[in-house]
Amino acid sequence: MPPLMRPLSIAAALFAVVLVAGLGLRSVLNQPSGRTATEAGAGVSVEQAPRYLGGVPQGHVYTGFADEPSDVNPYTSNGLSSKRLVMAYTHEGLLDIDPTSGALRPALAESYEVAADGRSCLFTLRDGVRFADGSPLTMEDVLFGYELHQAKHLTMGFVADAYARVERVEVVDPRRLRVHFRGVHYAATRIVGEAWLVGQKRFFVERVRSMLAPGEAMPEVGSAQFATLLHRIDHECGPGTGPYELRNPPGGQGDWRQRQDLLLVRNEHCWRRQVAPGTWNFAGVRQLWRDGAGGQNALLLGEIDWYPGGNGEALQAQYPNLQRDYQRLVYDYDSLGVFRCIWNCERPPFDDLRVRKAVGMLFDRTEIARILGSGAKPAVAHAKPGRPEYPDLLPLPFDPAAARRLLREAGFDPAAGKPLHMVLIAMEGSEAHRRMVESFTAAAATAGIELEIRGREQSGFILEKKKREWHGLLVQQGFRPWGDPYDFLHGEGRDNEGRWRHPEADRLASAARAELDAGKRAELWRQLHTLVHEQQPVALLAHPVVSVLLAKRVRALEPGPSGLIPERAWVAPADQRR
Repeated sequence: MPPLMRPLSIAAALFAVVLVAGLGLRSVLNQPSGRTATEAGAGVSVEQAPRYLGGVPQGHVYTGFADEPSDVNPYTSNGLSSKRLVMAYTHEGLLDIDPTSGALRPALAESYEVAADGRSCLFTLRDGVRFADGSPLTMEDVLFGYELHQAKHLTMGFVADAYARVERVEVVDPRRLRVHFRGVHYAATRIVGEAWLVGQKRFFVERVRSMLAPGEAMPEVGSAQFATLLHRIDHECGPGTGPYELRNPPGGQGDWRQRQDLLLVRNEHCWRRQVAPGTWNFAGVRQLWRDGAGGQNALLLGEIDWYPGGNGEALQAQYPNLQRDYQRLVYDYDSLGVFRCIWNCERPPFDDLRVRKAVGMLFDRTEIARILGSGAKPAVAHAKPGRPEYPDLLPLPFDPAAARRLLREAGFDPAAGKPLHMVLIAMEGSEAHRRMVESFTAAAATAGIELEIRGREQSGFILEKKKREWHGLLVQQGFRPWGDPYDFLHGEGRDNEGRWRHPEADRLASAARAELDAGKRAELWRQLHTLVHEQQPVALLAHPVVSVLLAKRVRALEPGPSGLIPERAWVAPADQRR
């Protein structure tokens, strides 16, 4: 049995690249940055005392700007904005990750015991947990998502990551359930425990009931009709057990204003503040729906605490008040992945290694790392640099002349009237993507390639990708936080969008995820990454880092393995915005 972890934190980590903090706040206090929480709370009156739970001030509205989610239903949502900026605050899993150490720890389950063979885990639910409406958490609520998954009528969102790894569930008693995994995976307990978000079954059943016509019979939870109606509930998430809640009743005055903002308010029933006073100290969390220009304007007006634009350093040099009021943070985190160009390996001529390698040599990886900013590194593997599994390899050189020679060997010679015609799909809206495309376009012209660039916004990008009438996809790919590259490199991997297949790659990827010994698993992965580097099914470009401006008024907020998580952050009373 693994040691019991400290029962703190939320079910999913925030997406640190897009989260921002603080709307309309005053300038930072003129006090030493090293002032402690105890000093900040000294001398408060009896009336103020509740604002210093755990020795730190409570209050303040922590605000971000991001893309507006289309669905916040915990069972159907599949968007990053929903997962990282709403669900991460409102709903919890059985387990979560300590934002400081990166260790797996209990959440709704107060303890967990993994079987010696790794094929099952016994979860014991925390006693006394209540939803945001005050009602108690029950085993029926915990099993609701799994019940929907087993019925196979509902198209589920990211929570399906948990249920897809489950063979069966055995309820031992009202507080214990044993989850039997589908096969052996070294991270099965983490995957299932984190993604098993728990919503209130009664809320969703009643909302489905309210959608029925007068006299219409209530459908069974496992029926296709129930699934169809449940899928329509996309702007409500119902009561959760997390530190905050979204109040957005249908037809009423809600806290989600379309195309403006969304406010999460403090869940006073959350168990976390009782177990760990001094955590989740903000009174609310607000997300602003802004584009990059809108976010920059908010920064210059002093309306935000956390700015994710990559131009923060330049803005600080231009505006002295930003140097005074903000600190610059540059950091990496586990799921921050890699920029890569995926080749369509089932479409000629990219089924030819010579072509894949030649076109991959048209990316200037050193220049791309420079574009991405200080700390970014050229990439050679679907892994985090510095980890044991990262191979000691050199990236493909930037060499248009050598690329032209390889293409000639493969039968493509513009001088002979046989140039390579190539279609590249790229996401619009990112300055980094734009500059990468410009650099690649110039190099492709030097190599004699007739290149068609199709820049698309997110929805158009997805549509173009599905058509498969492309040779390359330029994307920023996030990693699995637990490090498994199977989905990118196995023939059956769900993110193997180039549909590359190689028997040895399949063997290594399958063997690694079933290997419980970390050292042996790292060696299998090194072999896999080396094979992929040789075969070039994708052109790996660079590992980015995050660069943000953080208001100095926000205390106890530092990057960790999951990014910038405000679990213990606080703001002095004079700077709080309510």
